[in-house]
Amino acid sequence: MNILFDLQAEPLWQGLGRGLLHSVWQGALVAGLLGVALVLLRGKSSNVRYAVACTALVLMLLFPAATAWQLGSAPPEGEPGEELISAVAAAESQLAPEAGARAAGRAAAAGPVRESVAGSRPAGESLELLLPWLTLTWLAGVLLLSARTLCGLAYTRRLRSRGARPLGESLQERAREISRRLRIARPVRLLESTLVRVPTAVGWLRPAILLPASAFTGLTPQQLETLLAHELAHVRRHDYLFNLLQTVVETLLFYHPAVWWVSRQVRNEREHVCDDMVVAVTGDALVYARALTQMERLRKARPGLTLAADGGQLRSRVLRLLGTRPHGRRPPTVAAGVVFLAAVLTTVACTRAVLSQKESDRRPAAQATAPAAVASAVARETAGAATQGATSGNASLYAGDQTEGEDAEVRRVALEALDGHAGTVVVMDPRTGRVYAVVNQEWALRRGWSPASTMKLVTSLAGLGEKVFDPAEKVRVSGRAERLDLSAALAFSDNEYFKSLGPRVGAERIIDYGRRLGLGEPTGINYEGEYAGRLPTPRAAASAASLGFGEGVEVTPVQLAVLISAVANGGTLLAPRVPRTPQEAAGFVPRPRRRLDIPPAALGQLARGMVAAVERGTASAINDPKLKVAGKTGTMVNKESREASAGIFASYAPADDPRLAVVVLTRGERENGPGAAKIAGSIYKALRGRLSGNQSN
Repeated sequence: MNILFDLQAEPLWQGLGRGLLHSVWQGALVAGLLGVALVLLRGKSSNVRYAVACTALVLMLLFPAATAWQLGSAPPEGEPGEELISAVAAAESQLAPEAGARAAGRAAAAGPVRESVAGSRPAGESLELLLPWLTLTWLAGVLLLSARTLCGLAYTRRLRSRGARPLGESLQERAREISRRLRIARPVRLLESTLVRVPTAVGWLRPAILLPASAFTGLTPQQLETLLAHELAHVRRHDYLFNLLQTVVETLLFYHPAVWWVSRQVRNEREHVCDDMVVAVTGDALVYARALTQMERLRKARPGLTLAADGGQLRSRVLRLLGTRPHGRRPPTVAAGVVFLAAVLTTVACTRAVLSQKESDRRPAAQATAPAAVASAVARETAGAATQGATSGNASLYAGDQTEGEDAEVRRVALEALDGHAGTVVVMDPRTGRVYAVVNQEWALRRGWSPASTMKLVTSLAGLGEKVFDPAEKVRVSGRAERLDLSAALAFSDNEYFKSLGPRVGAERIIDYGRRLGLGEPTGINYEGEYAGRLPTPRAAASAASLGFGEGVEVTPVQLAVLISAVANGGTLLAPRVPRTPQEAAGFVPRPRRRLDIPPAALGQLARGMVAAVERGTASAINDPKLKVAGKTGTMVNKESREASAGIFASYAPADDPRLAVVVLTRGERENGPGAAKIAGSIYKALRGRLSGNQSN
């Protein structure tokens, strides 16, 4: 499963999956247009028809390959969520501060942050999750067919030595004469084989022709000569090599019926080309037609092992040689060429349109980073807010929430605590995974955010779990007079401490523990359109130090709620659920996803640092002597102005007997982690009865 998530995070792997999906319509279109072209070219030169069929087969491979490369070669740079935040903040700074504050939340909700979020549609999200599985299934099929091909090549190689002997000099001389007429410069071995039932040309660099023993008793010398000429024609055209390349295409696109149809047309036309070469060399189509018919009779009369050599449709070949196939009015070759060229251009245009659309979907944040565009969008939102009046607040952020089954009191308390802040709140029971409320579900479930300094929890757990460092060790950090241990570093969210800790832990361990804690995968919450977040691979991560600040990582507030609940309950990752009926709420059953392989002592060390953050650190504004809260702040910063633009607080309480987990994320010009913590403190204060156990949960 870990390997799958690594692959899911790889842009090239995602591009490959999308390329395979697009190949379905691309291949069908190319095959359909090839069918039209072959009808228009009926009765024309077999070389022309063969070239057109080969072109179609190559295009069926090139189009999805180009699509996969385009969609997977250039992942979005930086953190899209932070880029959008920075751009909006910069634009708002040019407007009236009070107007910008009113518009901050709604301006963000107006546009998607990334492709997967733009896919708040359930079908799109499901497709994103299925892509790695579809690609793995394709890869398994390719490996299976490749093994079969390799076995076939090994068997063909053995045919040269097992059950084979050289032919007489007279037939060898006749073969050399035909080779001169066909301008074959390389020597070709002639062998009589007991293992083949039809004449077969094998090899490319050192070609050989295998003739069945039955050919010498059931065919006249003239007939045998024509069949020999046919195989030499294959040698002249290097068809053994081209057939091998054709098999590669069939292997890569094995799932597409249209590919097999096109490939069959290629083989049929290849046989027609060689048939024409035989007639040109021998000058007797009737003898050759009789030789083909007699060879087929001999083959059927001798059951046994046979090579999988497709000689085309025998009946149509014979009729074509005898000229008895009825033909209607033959369309001009130029018209057929124009139709096929138009078909190819149509497919190219469709593919480019898909790529352009996908590229625009993948980088919607690029529009947001253009100052003029953002300023225009914020200005429009500001104008709308002015029209509605100052009392509208951020109601539009919560208007689309699905509240069925949520706890009405908890939702009311969360909304009151936000008090005009543009943000989202998740409240759940860390012991069972029961979700009481998700305010602003679009931000909490369907949008990816940088975890900022909350990612320091993952770095700490990775180091503690793997015993990379001593949490009690006092470390001197720049800018502080006192040395810091892990608890103090978490309490003050000291960047210098974690800059030195990250490389010691290593990117691979940090990402591994992030995955254990549920990052980079859906939580399974029963709302539609959940975004899975993003974890980079160790190779794609900028550095272990930057991972400690969330660079390259995207999470949802619901994922943070599940993560912090796992810390609170002692190491069980739960599937968050909202009971949709009173009966389900009364008999709520926890749904564990997995038990974390993390030592309890490591979780205890982490909890001490989170309690210290509330008692004397970055979240001290909510310190309540009557209630022990454990939490971690995070602040996303505008990279240009270095001003705070979003705040996160992930927490649970009481720290010694957790009953509620609260995650708050706010966004705006002056938002930060301590501010988000203050909102969470208001929620805990309003729900104090539940925390003491005096009120039913």
